[in-house]
Amino acid sequence: MIGPRKWSLSIWHVLPWLLLAAFAWLVVSRIQEIERLARSIARGSWQLILFAALLQVAYYLLYSLLYQTTFAIVELNKDAWELLLVLLSSLFINVVAPLGGMAGIALFADDASLSGRSPARATAGILLVNLVVFIAFSIILIAGLAYLFLLKHLQQWQVAAAIILLLSTVCLAFLLLLARWKPRLLEMLLLSVQKVVGRFSSRIKRPSPLGGNWAVKNIAEFASAARAIGMKPWLLGLSLLIAFIAHLTSMLSLYVVFLAFRNPISFPVLVAGYSMATLFTIISPTPQGIGLVEGIMPLVFRSLNVRYRTALWASLTFRSLTFWIPLMIGFFLFRYLRTFKDRK
Repeated sequence: MIGPRKWSLSIWHVLPWLLLAAFAWLVVSRIQEIERLARSIARGSWQLILFAALLQVAYYLLYSLLYQTTFAIVELNKDAWELLLVLLSSLFINVVAPLGGMAGIALFADDASLSGRSPARATAGILLVNLVVFIAFSIILIAGLAYLFLLKHLQQWQVAAAIILLLSTVCLAFLLLLARWKPRLLEMLLLSVQKVVGRFSSRIKRPSPLGGNWAVKNIAEFASAARAIGMKPWLLGLSLLIAFIAHLTSMLSLYVVFLAFRNPISFPVLVAGYSMATLFTIISPTPQGIGLVEGIMPLVFRSLNVRYRTALWASLTFRSLTFWIPLMIGFFLFRYLRTFKDRK
C-alpha cells in the first residue's frame, strides 16, 4: 500500500502532466475558434494591435501591483514580479481546472505556504482583491448599463448577470466582515468543511489532507488578516484606485483595437461594450467566459450601431489580447511555480 508521503509525491509528479493534457484538450476542442481569432488579428493594423497588446501588458503589471498592495493590507509581503508569475499561472489553472476560481485561490495559498507565509492570509488577500476589483468595475458597469438603458437596448439577461455580480460582491464583503466580527461562526463553517473532507478521505482509505487543527489554525490567521483590513484604509483606497486604473487601461486597449480596424467608437459605446465583455468574463458558466464573451461582445457593439464585421474582428482581437495570449503565457509559466518546481 502506498504510504501518505509517497502518495503525496506521486500526485505532485502526475499533476503537471494532467494539466498539460487538459491544456492540449482545450486547444484541440477550440482550434476553430483560435484560427478565427488569428484571422481577425491579421485584418487589422499590426502597429496599433501591438500598441493594444502593450497596454494589456501594462494592465497585468497593474494587476500584479494590485495584488502586492492588497496582500500588504493583510500583512503578507510579496514581490510584484513573483505575484505576476502566480497570477498568469492561476489564469491557466482556473481554465483547465474549472472549480469556480477555487483552483487559482489554492495556487496562491500553496505558493504562500511553500514560501513560509500564511496560506490563510493569502486566501484573505485573494478575496479582498476580488472584492476591490468588483467594486472598481461596478462603477464602469453602472455607466454601461445606464447607457444601454437610455438607448433601450438593455436586456433582462444583462441585468440578471449584473445582479449576480452584485450578490457575489456582497458575499465576499460578508465573508471578510464575518471573519473580523464573528470569527466563531466562520470557524464552525471551516470545521464542517474539515469533517466532510475527513469523511471522504476515510472512505477512499487515504489520510485527510487537512490536519486535525486545520480549522482552528486557519480561522485565527484569516480573522487576523480581516482585522488588518480595517487598520489600513489608505492602502485599501490605493487598491481601489489601482484596480480602476487597470480597468481604464484595458478599456483604452479596446479602443486602440477598434482604431486598428479603422472604426473609432465613442466613449459611451466603449464603456458599454467593455462592461458587458468583462461582466460575462466574471459571470459565466464556462471558465473565463470561453465561447460566451466571443459571442456577446459583437452583438452588444452591433446593437450600438457598430458594423457587425468590424465589431466581430475587434472583439475577437481584444479577446485574444486579454485572454488567449495570457493563457498561453500562463501555460509556459506554471511549471516554474514553487507548487510544481520546489515541491519536496
